[in-house]
Amino acid sequence: MKITLTLLMSAMVLLAGCATKRDFYAMSGSRADGTVDMAYDISGPFDQPVVNMNQAASIAAQKCAVWGYRSAEPFGGQSERCNQRNGFGKCISGQMVIQFQCLGDLGTPSNSYTPLRGHQEAPAHPSSGAISKTQWRQEQLHILQQSGVSYEEYQRRYQEIMAD
Repeated sequence: MKITLTLLMSAMVLLAGCATKRDFYAMSGSRADGTVDMAYDISGPFDQPVVNMNQAASIAAQKCAVWGYRSAEPFGGQSERCNQRNGFGKCISGQMVIQFQCLGDLGTPSNSYTPLRGHQEAPAHPSSGAISKTQWRQEQLHILQQSGVSYEEYQRRYQEIMAD
């Protein structure tokens, strides 16, 4: 009787599934279409992923910013991309994908470009106490997005800003 009860309890625990924290990653995207596909992995029929949509939005906005867009927002719901199914047709390995749309005017350079740190007219460094480090980064990224520089130059300056 004790063995049967133990087996029954073990089976219930296994069937209940496990809530597991899953991190998002950029799976694909298109600069021309202004879209970024954010995904997290699914693994098993009883997998119950716990995800942070703010993390997905933040990563998507960063990817869009590299392309010169202002921000990103989710659209179109989510879709499952299954790599492997069990004998009952249930997905046991794959990704859950959420598509984000980049927002902003791509390719319209602004005449109000201010050179970044390390250049002659750099604005005050965040350690001056005038604004927080996060606000300074946001301001610098906004200026960079409006600058209309080449992709390579954008990447170099983006890395410079984020390294501070």
